[in-house]
Amino acid sequence: MRKSARSIIVYIFLFSFIAVLLTGCGYSFVGRKNLKATSVSIGPIANNTTEPGLEQYLYTALSDELMKQGIDVDQTSANKIYGSLDTFQLLGVAETNRVFTSYQVTISGKFIFRGTDGKEVPLAGASPFIISFSAQGDLNDVLAQRQLAIRTGMQSFASQIVSGLVTGP
Repeated sequence: MRKSARSIIVYIFLFSFIAVLLTGCGYSFVGRKNLKATSVSIGPIANNTTEPGLEQYLYTALSDELMKQGIDVDQTSANKIYGSLDTFQLLGVAETNRVFTSYQVTISGKFIFRGTDGKEVPLAGASPFIISFSAQGDLNDVLAQRQLAIRTGMQSFASQIVSGLVTGP
């Protein structure tokens, strides 16, 4: 047997072995045709918190996450994701010399997917999403780290929302 033929057989065996392992652990490959929707419109996103602009961060993060999952963002789509951001808290959780050095941001909201059939499916519950960050230095450094934590949190929150759309209830 030639060396290239053996290499092909080895690659096929390895791929098959990995596929069997993944499916045995509960993982499955989800194709675009198996999604609840291949296109979705986003909005409205109500910001019921005292933190301005959270809905914009989440809108951007949701658009990015939907596209990563192969779902088109189309404002004319009959499928819709909408909801509200209900809680935003920033707490200092650790201090050094009477100055906070670690912070925790808590965000919660409720999001729903409404399909073309009119059925509504909850995507993210009201349980809080918590992001921690550390910051030292002047106020500008703390505010920059805070904004980065909010963006990162919104990306994770968007991922949680979209996973409900991809994997289903």
